[in-house]
Amino acid sequence: MRRFPPSPITALVDESPQYDLGESYCRELTLGELLSADEITALSQVPLGYGSSAGAPELRQLIADRSGVTPDEVLLTTGAASSLFLLGLLLGDADSEIVVVRPSFPPMFDALRGINARIATVQLRFADGYRLDPTVLRDALSANTRLVMLASPHSPSGVVMSREDIEQTLAAIEQVCPDAYLLVDEIYRDATHGQAPVPPSSAALSPKVITCSSLSKAHGAPGLRIGWMTVRDTDLYGQLRLARFNSAVSCGTLDEVLAARVLQRAESILAPRRTLLADALAVVEDWLATQHGDLRWVRPDAGAFCCVELDPDAFPAARVERFYAELSERSTAVAPGEWFGDDRRVFRLGFGYEPLDELGAGLDVITQALRASERMSQPEVAATPG
Repeated sequence: MRRFPPSPITALVDESPQYDLGESYCRELTLGELLSADEITALSQVPLGYGSSAGAPELRQLIADRSGVTPDEVLLTTGAASSLFLLGLLLGDADSEIVVVRPSFPPMFDALRGINARIATVQLRFADGYRLDPTVLRDALSANTRLVMLASPHSPSGVVMSREDIEQTLAAIEQVCPDAYLLVDEIYRDATHGQAPVPPSSAALSPKVITCSSLSKAHGAPGLRIGWMTVRDTDLYGQLRLARFNSAVSCGTLDEVLAARVLQRAESILAPRRTLLADALAVVEDWLATQHGDLRWVRPDAGAFCCVELDPDAFPAARVERFYAELSERSTAVAPGEWFGDDRRVFRLGFGYEPLDELGAGLDVITQALRASERMSQPEVAATPG
């Protein structure tokens, strides 16, 4: 029997801490925010039959318009995680290799492990600002590489990969493994801060580029379970469509209807969230300035999170463990770096989920945990007889 590795990141959906600073998106969109009373009533007339094998045409058109491709190059899936799984299933056979840029979204990596795919990794590092060196990635390619998987904006850091780096990666693929594809996970592309421009999609850059995204993050609608891929290679698209059909038949009809409403109103939904992200990022930046060097960070380009590092000189392994224990005792969650394939001294700090006042309170709890971990890690001084 194939076995999937344990996934501690399930805590993000299974647990409810008082201060949730581990999440990767803003507060959930509600049905009342999305629809008027008349529109909610109109949902009673939606037939709950099967959808089509590629997904609702109206929804695929909306996605295509935002991605620079045609509707026939858009395939709907049950969340972006399903896209990643189907790609691994088709391209990760026994004779092939998949290159994954890490740290990464845990299901991107663990799904491949679960199906026993051959995996090579390229490690991004906190010390380098999570910037990809295309020459290092090129060295990880082989003639057997069939898929390269990366994210921009990157999770868990929020760093955006430059168009030049993506083009250099495509050039390396063409030279070393011309039959391979490049998957660019763009799920945080719309999660910009304030008035910052939205990075262009990589979907139209090359027929070798596949992108994936969903409504779960920037739009705050993870409960709809609507994701998608853009796939310009006709044969691969056909195989992915059949794989999606054989594993799930179609997406939920009601999910597709509501997803179309989200994208039709995307800018009115995204604008206040982008303002919130900019304000929350400023709160985090001000808080970090008060931490006396115990913490350092990589400032994100986009997304509802950033990576923070516990100073290696001040945090031996025992103090690191005590810090996480202190957070747990205070019902406050962050996302440890090891969930993503990073160092345990690094954690992903989510700043978009809690309201600003609750964010500030949660950050204060982290400060308390830092101070408590320092006290607990200091050796006791024996009393002097006298």
